[in-house]
Amino acid sequence: MINLTETNLLKLLIFISIALLLVSCKEVKTLTLASGESIRQEVLADGFEIPWAIDVISEDDFLFTERMGALYRYQNGEVNKVTGVPASITYMTDRHYGGMMDISLHPEFESNQMAYLAYVNENYHLSVARFKLKETTAEDVEIIFKSDQFAIGSRIAWEDNTHFFLSFGTGGAPGPGPGPQDLNDPRGKIFRLMADGTIPEDNPIFPGMSEPFGIWSYGHRDPQGLFYDIENKVLYANEHGPMGGDELNIISKGGNYGWPLFSYGLNYDGTEVSDMTEEEAAKETILPFVHWKPDFRLAPSCLVRFENSNFDEWNGLFLMGALTYQHLVGYDPDTNETKILLPKIGRVRDVAQLPSGNLVLLIDEKSPSIWSKGRVVKLVPKN
Repeated sequence: MINLTETNLLKLLIFISIALLLVSCKEVKTLTLASGESIRQEVLADGFEIPWAIDVISEDDFLFTERMGALYRYQNGEVNKVTGVPASITYMTDRHYGGMMDISLHPEFESNQMAYLAYVNENYHLSVARFKLKETTAEDVEIIFKSDQFAIGSRIAWEDNTHFFLSFGTGGAPGPGPGPQDLNDPRGKIFRLMADGTIPEDNPIFPGMSEPFGIWSYGHRDPQGLFYDIENKVLYANEHGPMGGDELNIISKGGNYGWPLFSYGLNYDGTEVSDMTEEEAAKETILPFVHWKPDFRLAPSCLVRFENSNFDEWNGLFLMGALTYQHLVGYDPDTNETKILLPKIGRVRDVAQLPSGNLVLLIDEKSPSIWSKGRVVKLVPKN
């Protein structure tokens, strides 16, 4: 039996108080990159488990989701839950899936105050809601997309003021049935929708069908990043392979991206996903723009490309979180190199640029160490 004297009890209380104070302090660090450049890393908010997606309203004002079921608004150092959003639910195996996923502001948000939320609803089905944001309240909520299947991950990217793309990740090993190859199954697809959720007239008409519907491309596994290049009118998506074989794809109208007919990755037991060769796959499907071999398991999350950020060496790169290695990485299309930009910073879920050119990151709890809390981090070059 432990016998605590008054003195020891007082010491214990002091120790606990100091520990709690240290945990509650907002962390500020200086990071040095391989180039010798210094970066100031400031924790803006913490205490989350899996902060998933962020979109910026202004320099000190942005929305971000937490996978466990909340949407937050950060304003001038304060974080408040946004009320009135639809309820969401997660499914847990070795970790949580589903829940609140992407948050995306309408391109004309400044005038219409409209925001779009991708989430898994209480029936375990991927849905998209749009609403008008009034301070920290979601008003005039409309469910504009509703599926009948569960999604591992989902992202939204705007083509213009009236069209947006929506990814529907399935993940896992190849299951029974055609899954992502089945055009009647929403999983493993990228959708293209009007701002009100209706189907654009110029969407693809697939063989055997008489009219377009929501699917833009199919044969995907788990696209956790979408980026639309407005200047060149090109949609990019990164995608989790099974055990390796992660991809960066250029998305074409009506394209079949092969899963699970072909993959550069392996099943989780080390066997081949299929016996289709690369040559055969190239005839039937669209091969990735870039793929990473099974010995480099990137597990990519988010996908952005900046041109005018304050990080000159990162501009023009495709930035992604590498969940397996807990790096922020950049793919350089000019040199075909994958560069580690910030090693061991944690499981980066999303990256966004502030009007100043500085960046904000969302990072999971327990990464890069078990003591880390899920957090919102600002990156600023340090002169």
